[in-house]
Amino acid sequence: MRKAILDLGTNVFNMILCEFTPQGECRTVREYKCAAKLGGGGLADGLIAPVAYETATAALEKIMEQIELAGGADEIIPYATSAVRDAKNGAEFAEYLNRKFGFKVRIIPGEREAELIFKGIMESVQRLRGADGKFATGENALMLDIGGGSNEFIITNGAEILWKRSFPIGMARMRERFAYEDPIPQEVAAEFVKFNEEVLVELWEMVEKFGPRIFIGSSGSFDTFKDLIFNCGYGELPSIELAMEDLRKLDDTLVASLASERLQMPGMSPIRVDYIVLASIFTRYVLEKLQPRIVYQSSFSLKEGGMKEEFDNYLNSKI
Repeated sequence: MRKAILDLGTNVFNMILCEFTPQGECRTVREYKCAAKLGGGGLADGLIAPVAYETATAALEKIMEQIELAGGADEIIPYATSAVRDAKNGAEFAEYLNRKFGFKVRIIPGEREAELIFKGIMESVQRLRGADGKFATGENALMLDIGGGSNEFIITNGAEILWKRSFPIGMARMRERFAYEDPIPQEVAAEFVKFNEEVLVELWEMVEKFGPRIFIGSSGSFDTFKDLIFNCGYGELPSIELAMEDLRKLDDTLVASLASERLQMPGMSPIRVDYIVLASIFTRYVLEKLQPRIVYQSSFSLKEGGMKEEFDNYLNSKI
């Protein structure tokens, strides 16, 4: 049995293809990501623009080619997130993809997206958990996934979700809202932080309530942070500790940079060049407000969470 999970994000489409073996193993066959730019043409008008239809189609053609090159899949499950669920023509766009590629796009709400992200992250930090599934230190964690259309926050004790919420403040939306020329002006950065402070009132109320001391940033921008800090090292690890001081130094560098300079940085993902500055400022703001005891990067997110669900269902069907 082979299944492919597609994460149809606002800026990037991600794919993971796995094989479920008769021996009860989930074996990763191939992973692939490419720019989709669903925000192309702008997100402010609430429509997926014709140019985004084109870039999304091109991205999915590449993904489908990768699946075929890897031997195919018995089922392809695409999850559509912020850009599609919020667009006035999101259902129409999903139906277009269904007809063209022969699958069934699942347009999921933000709470469901956060749940899948949680399941994915937990697969990458198994070593931090005790026998009861909770974090061995007895602490709670704040998880963050920075997307193009939305940012998901989850507070957990490791065994269960204590609180979760998706905020429509992804970096593609924010890049459009806070238009600027590189390097980002100090006053724009300050305005961006102030805006997020006003939006994230509930988050900080929940942080006060549950007191998370662990921070875990998942996939996307955090993969790029890791690659920039470690010069593309440790790519094989599902998660790794990041030093606060390294993240602060990186933020200083990114904030002062031009796009052309970022493109030359070892470890910089070309598909994140335009959004990584705001992602870094946002991360620094959250960390300085939270003051966690320890920070981790997780390479797993929604697609791994979706695959975890499918594999669990497969195992249960064998009982």
